[in-house]
Amino acid sequence: MSAAVPFVLALLAGTLPGPGPRPPARAPARAPARTLVVGPGGALPSPQAAVAAARAGDTVVVRAGRYPGLLVVDRPLALLGEPGAVLDGERRGTVVTVQADSVTLRGFTIEHAGREMNHDQAAVKLEQCRGCRVLDNTLRDPLHGIYLLGSDSSEIARNVITGAADLVDNSRGNGIHLFRSTGNRVVGNRIRGTRDGIYFSFASGNTVTDNDVAGVRYGLHYMYSDDNRFERNVFTRNAAGAAIMFSKRIVFRENVFARHTGYRAYGILLQTAEQVVAERNRIEGNLTGLFLDGCINDVFRDNLIAGNGIGVDVLASAEGNTFTGNVFEGNRTAVRKVLGNGENAWDEAGRGNWWGDARVFDLDGDGIGDRPYVVGDAYAALAAARPALELFGGTVAAGALAWAEDAFPVFAPPRVADAHPLAGRPALAVPALPALPALSEPPATPTALHPAAASFGAGLALLVAGLLARLVRRRLSAPVATADPVSEPVA
Repeated sequence: MSAAVPFVLALLAGTLPGPGPRPPARAPARAPARTLVVGPGGALPSPQAAVAAARAGDTVVVRAGRYPGLLVVDRPLALLGEPGAVLDGERRGTVVTVQADSVTLRGFTIEHAGREMNHDQAAVKLEQCRGCRVLDNTLRDPLHGIYLLGSDSSEIARNVITGAADLVDNSRGNGIHLFRSTGNRVVGNRIRGTRDGIYFSFASGNTVTDNDVAGVRYGLHYMYSDDNRFERNVFTRNAAGAAIMFSKRIVFRENVFARHTGYRAYGILLQTAEQVVAERNRIEGNLTGLFLDGCINDVFRDNLIAGNGIGVDVLASAEGNTFTGNVFEGNRTAVRKVLGNGENAWDEAGRGNWWGDARVFDLDGDGIGDRPYVVGDAYAALAAARPALELFGGTVAAGALAWAEDAFPVFAPPRVADAHPLAGRPALAVPALPALPALSEPPATPTALHPAAASFGAGLALLVAGLLARLVRRRLSAPVATADPVSEPVA
């Protein structure tokens, strides 16, 4: 018994030699990825049955045919549609819902999603997932086209999205919608007839490149979304090419914003947008090219701003913004500034803008005008306060009023001054203007006038001319004031 005492004490102290380290457990062998086939000649009758039978990493190939939608993908796999493979939501809800990371959805025609806006039903919805890819699909008659809900680091590329033609604009969803999603790439999609083309809400750090958006409300719309970039996109015939609202540090380069000519239409609308950088964009043929409201410390560099009704419309709330190296040509009004204290710089480091005006002289040949170039239009300033006057913009009457204000200043409209205007037109690396897409109802150009309006404009021109003549006669006939002689005191 005495021999057992040391053994018990050693056991309690934990000093007995152990059996040694256990060998690491071997990972179970991973099953090889499989290809499951749906449709004629395949082993499975429907995409949903194939997803239920699939393991992580498998590929599901769907052959030509029409299949019911409301498909839920809850494991990482590739879902590939052969030509003619159609997923039909029958207006009952979201057609394809992805709830797993690393899912690929490619090659399908997806149509007839549900229309319950309070549930944000869509043709394709990514819910809380990462690393997914939605590629080369054709989406017809959706509410939303592709909706990213809290989904990151995914790629949405080369999809064709056509909105519901039987719904009015405000009842449609967006082509591509991102909510609280970051690090995503939206590339090469074609979007027509949705509410907004690509919409961001609280979605930062995304890139948008090479997309074509037409016939929507806002081609690209940022709300409370910072640090995003969009490049080489084409926006035509929308209410606005892009709307950047309540967002910071947006960078956009080499985009086309063209032919936005409806009522209150804009190439680019910026509202409460800070530290935005816009470079080498083509902003052409819009009712208003750039509209700035509440914008602070934005930079507009080397852009072509051409053929617009108003090139740049600057409200008093916009300040600290810089315009340099831009080409202004063929705009009815180059810059319209509303009365206020907001100050902006129209040159940077001694380099201003090119205004297409022969009155910019460069006698010393340094490429910079010899005196500041002042931009302002009396009629445009009046129209800013009385929008009904926009009807007569570009008429003889508007031109006469602008000429009169230059010759005999009366109204003192707000103006901007470029301290270093460019004497020669710079060569800009902006994209070419593409062939415009055919829409069912091409918008009217902003300069088209009804004959009655033209007649009224001619009458207004005669009235302005009469007032000018009267003003000139009054000034010429006014007696020249002389000082009264000083009376000598009588002795």
